[in-house]
Amino acid sequence: MVVNKQRPLNPKTYAPKPLAFVNGVPLFKDAAIALQQLAAGMKKAGAGNLWLNSGYRSYATQVAVHDRQVRALGLTAGERLAARPGYSEHQTGLAADVSALGQGCVIQVCFAKTKAGKWLAANSWQYGWILRYQDGQTATTGYQFEPWHFRFVGVEVATDYRSKQSKSLEAYWGLSPAPNY
Repeated sequence: MVVNKQRPLNPKTYAPKPLAFVNGVPLFKDAAIALQQLAAGMKKAGAGNLWLNSGYRSYATQVAVHDRQVRALGLTAGERLAARPGYSEHQTGLAADVSALGQGCVIQVCFAKTKAGKWLAANSWQYGWILRYQDGQTATTGYQFEPWHFRFVGVEVATDYRSKQSKSLEAYWGLSPAPNY
């Protein structure tokens, strides 16, 4: 499932089931299990303690997130950070905004330079996760570089994605870029 500015959920109010919780935050169950395995691998590697800041968001929650970013930054800049309701990967339950306890740069571009951010970018694929909004891919994805935003695709797809040195799900699946609605 690829969700972007040209490929909305159907229905736009889609809600995944079953959900599970990681530090109180909901995710689709398989993604939650894989995130816990990712966290254990990161801790074992000495890269820090993974924290899930945001996972599944309902349609109503995405309305609030989108509205908040647009009010604060304006439509164009706000929509580089927050998807419109019905167009958010978070609504699938397969997206995770993460950080590492005590490393700072929570939901900020500087997360890429932290020990955790570097480890996740290099190793998340082994647990079925990909860095979804890579640096330099805004023209394809429509979103700024988000080193904290990972997407669960499963180990098989993540491994293939890495072996092909893919930079976006759009490119990986041969889909058109989706920089705008």
